[in-house]
Amino acid sequence: MLRPLISYACPVWLAAANKCILSLERVQNITISRIARMPWFIKNENIKRDLDLPIIREFYKKIAKKFYRKIDASTNMALLSIPTYDPRSNRNRRRPRAALHR
Repeated sequence: MLRPLISYACPVWLAAANKCILSLERVQNITISRIARMPWFIKNENIKRDLDLPIIREFYKKIAKKFYRKIDASTNMALLSIPTYDPRSNRNRRRPRAALHR
């Protein structure tokens, strides 16, 4: 139930500050600890490994890549009229799609 809430608009979240991503990571850690009924002394990394959960930034990258692939393959005229994206351009470094090339 939590994953769809924290992954809403995640292609845009990739450009967010690390502080914001860490906040989402904390929420996920607390939630999975409670769901798995783990004691406080079990490390979050161990819980994620046992439950096979990726870290949030990697999860977001996976979804964003799929999202941008769909946009690039779209036949929608409005999407096709948008200028092509060049990740090497210095002007685009703060755009969400640039986070995939870091």
